[in-house]
Amino acid sequence: MVCGGPPCQGISGLNRFRNYNEPLEDDRNKQLVVFMDVVNYLRPKYVLMENVVDILKFADGFLGRYALSRLVSMRCQARLGLMVAGCYGV
Repeated sequence: MVCGGPPCQGISGLNRFRNYNEPLEDDRNKQLVVFMDVVNYLRPKYVLMENVVDILKFADGFLGRYALSRLVSMRCQARLGLMVAGCYGV
């Protein structure tokens, strides 16, 4: 199993300098590519990736769609879900 959460600073709504036009050109967002490369290399039975909700909203959800498309291209079954951390004592 691979669990991870690529850094969210590049997509967080609190970042006023986000790169809307080229999200993967921001070094802070490139860790998503690295995470998917690790998953592709290890080919684990399960993958859990967490991130902020803005991964689905920022730049029309480009990074969220990128992550799902990488998993699908690896022939993984992918499921997307949202959880409210406060409901789990976080």
